[in-house]
Amino acid sequence: MEYLDKFPVWAALLVMIAIVLVAAEIGFRTGIWRQERSSEHRETRITGTVVGGMLGLLGFLMAFSIGIAIGMHGDRKAMIVTEANAVGTAWLRAGFLDEPDSTTLRELLREYVEIRLEAVADLNKMPAAIERSEKIHSELWAVIEANVRQGNDSDIMATLVEAINEVIDVHTLRLTAAHKRLPRVLGILLFSATILNFLLVGVASSADRKRDAAAVILFAVVFVAVLMIVVDLDRPQQGLITVSQTAMSDVLRQMTPPGQ
Repeated sequence: MEYLDKFPVWAALLVMIAIVLVAAEIGFRTGIWRQERSSEHRETRITGTVVGGMLGLLGFLMAFSIGIAIGMHGDRKAMIVTEANAVGTAWLRAGFLDEPDSTTLRELLREYVEIRLEAVADLNKMPAAIERSEKIHSELWAVIEANVRQGNDSDIMATLVEAINEVIDVHTLRLTAAHKRLPRVLGILLFSATILNFLLVGVASSADRKRDAAAVILFAVVFVAVLMIVVDLDRPQQGLITVSQTAMSDVLRQMTPPGQ
C-alpha cells in the first residue's frame, strides 16, 4: 500500500470514511430508484443475501491482510534486535585488536548506530544513511583485511571477522524486511471490496425507505478504523504503530563513554 505513504493515518481514515459513506448513500438512492421501478421487493431480499456473503468474504480478506501485515511487522522488529546484537558483539570484539585499529573499528560502529537511529527519526535522511552505512561496511572490512594481511589470523581474529560479517549481512536483511509490503493487488482488492460492500449495504438499507444514518456511520467508522490498522502495520516507521528502536538505542548507550 505504498500509494498511501504520503498521507497521515488520520487523513487516510477520514477520507476513507467519507468514501464509504458516499458509497452507502449511492447504494441507498439506487435501491429507492429500483423500488420505484418495481412494486416487488424481491430484489432487496436478494441484495440482503448478497450483502451477508460479501461481508463474510471481506472479513476473511481483512483477517488475511492483518495476518500478513502483523507477520511483516514482527520480522522488522526481529531484525532490529538481530542488528543490535550483531553490532554490540562486533563492538566488544573490536577490543581484541591493537591500537589504533581497535578505536577505529569502535568509532565506525558507533557512527553506524547513530546514523541509523537518525534516519529512523527523520525518514528524509534514509537514503544518505543507507549510503553511509555501506561505506562504513567497506571501512570496517578494510581494517579487518589489513590485520589479516599482517599475519593476524588467529582464532580470536576469526571471531571478529564473523561479527563484522554478520553486521554487513544483517544490514541487507533489514533493508529487505523494511521493503516488504502488502501486495499491491491485495490492497486494491481490499479497498475495492470495502467500497462495494458499503454500496450494497446502502441498497439493502433502502428496503423500508428510511435511512439509519447513525448505524451506517458507526459501522463505517469501526470498519474503516480496522482497515487503517492494516495500513498502519504496513508502514515500517510511519503512523501510530512503528517498530521500536530501543535495542539499537541501548547498544548506542553502551558504546558511549561516560560523560558524553
